[in-house]
Amino acid sequence: MRHIFILRHCEYDDRSGAGPNFDCHLSPEGQSHAAAIGQTMQDNNIQPDLIYCSGAVRTRETLDALLQSIDRPEIIYNDEIYGCMPGELLALIQDSGEQYKNIMIVGHNPAMHGIVQILGQNSEARYLKEIAYYYGAGTLCSFTCNTAHWAEANPANCAITALYA
Repeated sequence: MRHIFILRHCEYDDRSGAGPNFDCHLSPEGQSHAAAIGQTMQDNNIQPDLIYCSGAVRTRETLDALLQSIDRPEIIYNDEIYGCMPGELLALIQDSGEQYKNIMIVGHNPAMHGIVQILGQNSEARYLKEIAYYYGAGTLCSFTCNTAHWAEANPANCAITALYA
């Protein structure tokens, strides 16, 4: 059994970056929300072994805030998560090392929404309804994957077990 956690970065101030959108910082509300997500993770015993995080400022700030509440796992910053497609996120998961049992990705829409919809296809109707049209800033989706190997993770053996917003 393996677990995947998909977290869209928290709210950001689109006027805060000196350069392109990549450089925007979290808003004060986003900072608070990120800290609350960390507390939610701690309260629900969510502890990733590995976190893939976009290199964008707002994803790094989201991650930094939630790390105040959980043990620090291995972290890989990957600029390609910014602007990637959902299939690329699935490939990232499937290529992960077997030593990891709990993987988290901190990234951006529309890819985060897309990967949640792809992996969540066989989930309970209540979850499908919640992710049908929207995946808001700071939303964390938890999946259980009934597979022994990451290479086998796909919609047939993954299901949403919780959504936190």
